[in-house]
Amino acid sequence: MKKTLMLLALAALVAPVLLASEQKPLPKDLPPFGEDRPLPVPSIAQSKLANGLTVWVVKRAGYPRVVVKLAVRGGSASDPKDAPGISDLLADTLKEGTTTRTSRQIAEELQSVGAEIGADESADAIYVTGTGLGSGAPKILEIVADVALHPAFPAAEVELAKGNALEGLKAQESTPGYLAQRALAQAVYGDHPYRIIGATKETLQAATVDQLKKEHARRFRPEGALLVVVGDVNAAAVTAAVNKFFGAWKATGEAIAATPASPPAAARRLLVVNRPGSVQSQILLGRPVATVTDPAYYPLLVAHTICAGSFGSRLTENIREDKGYTYSPGGGVQARAQGGLLTVRADVRTEVTAAALLEMFYELDRMGATAPTTEELSRAKRYQGGLYLLRNQIQNSVAQTLASNWVNGLPPEALGEFVTKVNAVTSDQVREAGRAFYPSALQTVVVVGDEPKVEAELAQFGTATTVKP
Repeated sequence: MKKTLMLLALAALVAPVLLASEQKPLPKDLPPFGEDRPLPVPSIAQSKLANGLTVWVVKRAGYPRVVVKLAVRGGSASDPKDAPGISDLLADTLKEGTTTRTSRQIAEELQSVGAEIGADESADAIYVTGTGLGSGAPKILEIVADVALHPAFPAAEVELAKGNALEGLKAQESTPGYLAQRALAQAVYGDHPYRIIGATKETLQAATVDQLKKEHARRFRPEGALLVVVGDVNAAAVTAAVNKFFGAWKATGEAIAATPASPPAAARRLLVVNRPGSVQSQILLGRPVATVTDPAYYPLLVAHTICAGSFGSRLTENIREDKGYTYSPGGGVQARAQGGLLTVRADVRTEVTAAALLEMFYELDRMGATAPTTEELSRAKRYQGGLYLLRNQIQNSVAQTLASNWVNGLPPEALGEFVTKVNAVTSDQVREAGRAFYPSALQTVVVVGDEPKVEAELAQFGTATTVKP
């Protein structure tokens, strides 16, 4: 039910953008948009345990659920060179048993307080998340601590997870989207650890219990971790429970190395991933961009909304509404601690690959050549601000935003600054972001499709290189 309400709210938010993309004027008697408001941020009780663990407690009255989220630095970018993607398997197996609890006992204890637990990873961190009824906060904290600090990695559970991951990888590798992402990451980042987008078959087949324990010890260190608790909780009681369950945590093993800065954008390259018999081309292009702590980040975000990052974007209007080359083009800006990634994509009929790519280059170059209109700028700000406010209505999203901000180098106060900073972006700043990040000559282009046909389509842009990601 909650998901349905969220989708309805999202549809209501996006509807004005859809209308705008059709260039239909709004009725003259409609009232103006209300003033955008920043996310109301409750006070965040900040503390640090003697062992170095940072703790943020956010009291949100009136919400019956509580979220306990532990973020530890060291995601896929910290994987050993001979085991890329091992952090995927590490996150998958964390909750499958501890030194004192089986996976079944963990599930039963959490179910007794209406709670559940999960773990996932990103390029820069691993997250362990417990969610449930607020009355079960002490038990959730206890289980999250046990799972994060004392995982046993039972051999049978590890083998099961390996088998499931290998089957999942087979399914992923059959899709053009995954092949394009992997090829782009390898081309853009080279030897930089951000090239890893998931576990390889070799990593999964070779993984052992001892290896997972070693990787856990490298990453799960209190001085490199943040614990966020969000809900209608008593800060003093939570602090006492945190001290009880996390206070004895000590680092073991060799610490992870710092991730180097993301490499700069390189001159345009054309790469082809062969998918014999395909009647479509998936076009994916991108390049490294600014971090969230860079003043250029918010202008970049607004610029991308105008260019390709929303359904009312220039790219959608061009190659969907006007040309009919694709159904749903798009793109995004991935935030990472050491440098973001800008992407633009479109699935098109093979015979219009060149035509679609030409228009994509045109829209990218137009971002730096011309300033956005007043309406484009206003619409992009409303879109970004509205999505942010909508996402952060629920406890888990607030906890994830805080944790991700911390991983990316932002303070807790950044939770309430997003809308204000987006609204402060000017037309000149958007154009400057266009000049800095959007030139088509600095984009790496990956096309997944039938190789001979795709290469013929790309010939006018230069020589394409076939790669096997």
